[in-house]
Amino acid sequence: MTQPPSLLTVLVADQDAQRRQTIAEVVRAFDPGAIIAEVGSGIDLVEVVLRHKPTLAFVGLHLEGLSGPEAVALARKQGGVLPCLILVAPRVFPQWQEIAQSLGAYEVLKLPLDRLHIGNLLHANARRQQPTSVLVASASEASRSAVRRVLGRSGFALQVEETDSGRHAHKLLRMGDYGLAFLDVGLPDLDGLELACQVQKLALPTKLTLLTVSEPEPIARAARYSGVSFVLKMPFHASDIDLALHHAYGLRRPYLLNALTKPPAPSALIRVTDLRSRRPAA
Repeated sequence: MTQPPSLLTVLVADQDAQRRQTIAEVVRAFDPGAIIAEVGSGIDLVEVVLRHKPTLAFVGLHLEGLSGPEAVALARKQGGVLPCLILVAPRVFPQWQEIAQSLGAYEVLKLPLDRLHIGNLLHANARRQQPTSVLVASASEASRSAVRRVLGRSGFALQVEETDSGRHAHKLLRMGDYGLAFLDVGLPDLDGLELACQVQKLALPTKLTLLTVSEPEPIARAARYSGVSFVLKMPFHASDIDLALHHAYGLRRPYLLNALTKPPAPSALIRVTDLRSRRPAA
């Protein structure tokens, strides 16, 4: 059977030719059919983005003529799109975090280059592009809208369906093929926790997240043996959804996401397995 052509188009932009070569080698090992464009200048970066529309870009700080961030900003100003941007830098300084977030970068790849880390990023990019159905069940239109809006900005190819009924959600989960489901604890006809218990009996691969406006830890403790993966308190941060997605897919968390979610940063997400591993207080 003939293999379909690769859809992976990668831009590698760095003034250092050896770094470009290293990244390109890892990309080819991951996908021999990938189309790779290597450039050393900011103007060339802009041209590649506009002409070839890469799906993944590794962009170093130093380029000829323009810095990497300046070239990315210029390409976008001219209508270019970079679905997955990975910046390459010596260290993840606070100012790099701010620059990366302003550019919508997925990750900062630290020097010296780690081939395993590059491979993990390629795997994560492939998983993010894989279409996944998601169910959002909440009686509140505002809650459904908030979850839908953040999921749409996550960078994952998510196809979101909604319902305002627990019983309808149970039917959809039983008949559909959902990778993720967000279930409101306050569903009027069949609350989220009871719904999770019933769904657990179906032995579905769906990762379940309970939504609540109350304190999440008591709910997470009650859900420990109900097949629930996460509890998310409303309102939440976009980083909480990203964190849940990376946990659910078993992906390495980007340094940028770690910086946004590590204590004392506020977090509205509780991973239920973390509670199972805690020893009770003496």
